[in-house]
Amino acid sequence: MDGRRPTYRFHPGRWRTAALSVSLLLLILATTATASSGDRDSIYTNCVQKCRFTSCRNQPAADESLPLSLRLLQWTCPQNCQYECMHDLTSLNVQTGERVQQFHGKWPFIRLWGVQEPASVLFSVLNGWMHFRGYRKLRTLSPRWYPMRRVLLLNALLGVNAWIWSTVFHARDFPITEKLDYFSAIGSLLMGSYLALTRAFELYRDPATSTPTRRGLAYAMLAFYAAHVSYLTFWPFDYGYNMKAGIVVGAVANLAWVSWAVRNWRTRPYAWKIVVMVVAITAAMALEVLDFPPWMWVLDAHALWHAATIPLVRFYYEFLVDDVRWEVRIGKGKGKVAVQ
Repeated sequence: MDGRRPTYRFHPGRWRTAALSVSLLLLILATTATASSGDRDSIYTNCVQKCRFTSCRNQPAADESLPLSLRLLQWTCPQNCQYECMHDLTSLNVQTGERVQQFHGKWPFIRLWGVQEPASVLFSVLNGWMHFRGYRKLRTLSPRWYPMRRVLLLNALLGVNAWIWSTVFHARDFPITEKLDYFSAIGSLLMGSYLALTRAFELYRDPATSTPTRRGLAYAMLAFYAAHVSYLTFWPFDYGYNMKAGIVVGAVANLAWVSWAVRNWRTRPYAWKIVVMVVAITAAMALEVLDFPPWMWVLDAHALWHAATIPLVRFYYEFLVDDVRWEVRIGKGKGKVAVQ
């Protein structure tokens, strides 16, 4: 061996074919969301009807009578009736030993100052802060000539954006905030996969040969994103498909990083970090797949998943910072490769 790195070349058409194949597979595996059992419970529906009749007949005035914290987050009298009746039925179910039911696709959380899921809001804010810290570090450490600089910074900013919308959605669930949360999340995952594939297979070392591949990969991911958003916008929102799409896109990034670590673990002392990150994030993902009633009506599996990702996001950026430092040290005195 002469010590030179092998060149990995991929035809752009293969990326488009792969993206189309994954899209078709996800559509086949898609499942249709159904109404929650609590919505159909006669005790709940009768309670809501009675509350609306007695408390919300003059709705503008009834809305104005709600506490300020509820009005600031756009709660209405009928929605407040749903919240109160949800917890009335939940208390009855607990007292009689029956199972806790979901209502409108959610567990019966206790709101705080009008915030629907306070634990998930707090953890979303902390995740966003970790991405912002990573952005600042990468912006400071990566010189402008470093080919991966723009990809790294855009990846971090899309991470911040995704957690901002996660915060908004968990604070107040509207159809628009739900879509903004899910669409920004899949966008961030796609950018993370683009970063992983570009870095793992060094699609920036030789601009003359790698630029068409990078562009083909970017176009394929943009096409996938457009198809994903269109499907979930113009057809009934399919929660099962959305989760499967996120898992598949995340798995692509994980496999790319593992392949990079296998090739570099002897020469890069920090390569182990990304393997630990992949293993930990995969294990933590079990919390997202699991589903159980919230502990103390605050902490459910989804909130715990958000809590688990906080230290993992920090660890992820520690790896990226180490990689930038190593690459910049190698690049000094050996020429600067420009991004095409």
